[in-house]
Amino acid sequence: MEHSRQPSGARAAFADAVRDAMNKIACEGARKPTQEQIARATQHRNRHPVSKSAISAWRRGDRLPSSLAALNSFLSALEEVASLPPGRFERAGWARLYQQATNESAPEQRPQAAILRVRDADPLQLMVHRARTTADGDAVPPYIPRDIDPAVRSALIRSAEHGGAVLLVGDSTAGKTRCAFESMTSALPQHLLIVPRGAAEISEAAATAVRLSNEGERCLLWLNDMERYIGSGGLGLKDIRALLASRTVVLATMRSRIRQNFPEDELVRISEEFEVQRLWSEDELERARQQLRRRLDARLQLALTQADNFGVAETLATGPQLWKELKAASVVNGNPRGAALVWAAIDLTLAGLTDPLPVTLLETLHEDYLPGRNKSLIGPEPFEEAFLWATTPRDAVTRLLIQEGDGLRPFEYLLDAHLRERSASPQLLPEKIWNIALEAGTAEQQRFSVAFAAYANSRLDVSRRALQPLTEAGNVQALRTMGLLYEKSDRTEAARWLHLAADSGDALSLRLIGDLHFRGQNGREADNWYRKAAEAGDEVAQSYFHGPTITPYPASRELPFDPQQTEYEDGDDRDVDDYGPTPRTLRVLEAAFIMIADMAYAELESIGDNRVDLSDNYSYPFSEMPVLTWGQNHQWRHQMARCFDDLANDIKAGEWPLPTCTAEEMAMHLALEEASAMVIDDPEFVDELVRDIAEAPNDYDWDLCLTLFLEDTDVLLLFEPWSQGIEDPENHIGQRLGIAGLEADQWFVPFRQGAVRDPERGFRR
Repeated sequence: MEHSRQPSGARAAFADAVRDAMNKIACEGARKPTQEQIARATQHRNRHPVSKSAISAWRRGDRLPSSLAALNSFLSALEEVASLPPGRFERAGWARLYQQATNESAPEQRPQAAILRVRDADPLQLMVHRARTTADGDAVPPYIPRDIDPAVRSALIRSAEHGGAVLLVGDSTAGKTRCAFESMTSALPQHLLIVPRGAAEISEAAATAVRLSNEGERCLLWLNDMERYIGSGGLGLKDIRALLASRTVVLATMRSRIRQNFPEDELVRISEEFEVQRLWSEDELERARQQLRRRLDARLQLALTQADNFGVAETLATGPQLWKELKAASVVNGNPRGAALVWAAIDLTLAGLTDPLPVTLLETLHEDYLPGRNKSLIGPEPFEEAFLWATTPRDAVTRLLIQEGDGLRPFEYLLDAHLRERSASPQLLPEKIWNIALEAGTAEQQRFSVAFAAYANSRLDVSRRALQPLTEAGNVQALRTMGLLYEKSDRTEAARWLHLAADSGDALSLRLIGDLHFRGQNGREADNWYRKAAEAGDEVAQSYFHGPTITPYPASRELPFDPQQTEYEDGDDRDVDDYGPTPRTLRVLEAAFIMIADMAYAELESIGDNRVDLSDNYSYPFSEMPVLTWGQNHQWRHQMARCFDDLANDIKAGEWPLPTCTAEEMAMHLALEEASAMVIDDPEFVDELVRDIAEAPNDYDWDLCLTLFLEDTDVLLLFEPWSQGIEDPENHIGQRLGIAGLEADQWFVPFRQGAVRDPERGFRR
């Protein structure tokens, strides 16, 4: 199943006429015929046979009848099955309409997104690298499980429940695409897989995913080499938010060299990221050996013998062999011209030209890559022979230059291997290559690609030239990208570009300006820009201002007992149990827990699985929680509502409300905020609430509650601008601070085994 474009002009008029004719006979005829009945009626009486799918294609405007005879056969069958008199459809008018449509040039066919079930996907069609084909035609060896597989599958399941993106990063032929393929087929086999065939189709593919998801399908958007689908003309903020809201899963891959130097795009930022190692771990190698013992496979056997130097996946894809052959080719009696073609293609691709390279461009440029000053001394082979050498597959696996459409691409492994020997730098590529890239990369997406490639090589001057036509036209994405590119080297210049983007209405740039001030240790100015971003609708910035706060109570703070001393000044020893929140404090806090629980249960009915949106879907108390929880489903929110009840029941039972998990810690913070505000804003209600309890000097000491009830306040870090992503177990800040359990799906995991609440306690409603 694929979605298609609507025709226009005479071809559209013909499609309209076919639809109108079929609608009319449904009204005029004795019966309403189906397309199958019409197709069957064309199979006899010397008529031209017409298939059901052909009729459907005519109706959509995808195709025209193959001949006038086919059209007349269709019209006659239409009259027959509807029991209408022959000649009901005037043939001369139909013939003119058909002739006009056939004379009109067929609309240019854009690549369309492939749509199929995940379980029906073919790994080779999704660009999994081909291995040597065995005698029985097998080009995809059995999958050897990777260490990260369980984590990737869990992330996909979470994304399917709440909406999200999973990004696998690794070197070329490290196995990231195969890992992604195997993970999705294992975790989400029933999902509808949507694969854009090109960068220009990504917005349409995303819209299709959102539409189908909203119609009840569960969708997965496949973005192999994700960098092709972001930037100008790619997925924008609205597209990304719509995908999240519809709970579409985005599964993507990106090569390490590109991820390392890629500016922080929104889709990259929200992705749960996993690294696929090129060299396999001992556990992975042992699994490969076990597979080899179960079934002899010469391909895997060779890969294991070279595993100390190369990854198993890269050997299976013949990467090291091709790299060795290329490096040895530029010699007398070798293939110097063929190697020169490949080296030219490598440099042009590293300069950001990601579309297939024209053969004429490589033919013109490759002479610069022939070794030596006197090119004839090395005796380069004829061009036809060089072209054949570079494009012929080795062992029926892959080739140095891969033909695609009318152009060529270098095998991507060669790019990574080249950069492992010569790292990115301003000297990596000749100036002539940058100039060619700037001249050839005229499309918006290509300009961004060249800009990113130049940035990776510390050539911001080239980045600026690449994006200049777009920035001069006021392209917001280009203005913001320039700010991000200058962020590390020139904060003033970065701010200038981000201000230009912000002036054009880009809310994300407002937050990024705040980030610049924050890194410059100007917290007050950063806060000012974060507020502007929040007011403009940037959800991440909005979340910075939703952290719970305590309203101080202006009463005496004198405590009845100091835990640092064992005896009071008057010599009167008192029971240590007297130390703690007063009965009035606990009564108000209990009421706060119950009130928030009531509101949470009530909101469950209206918000369901929908994502929290501070503009259109404000939903207290869920809107007051960190932004990483806003996309959680009804089940998660139901559990969260129960946390307020659990803590209220602790107080009702005469115990301190001690949180047992991260979710209950969040509930405690929200309840303390509510209780402290209640005492100030609604004193009459509070007085009625505690009228049967004697006053105490330190009533409503909420800071004391924080100290006694919570072991730490780590969950509040999720509201801090500097700690975005700290919930990720791999986050270096979180690791350094010893923080764990902040991921939304870990919020209900008990801190300690002995603090587990009764799993059979149920829900109040």
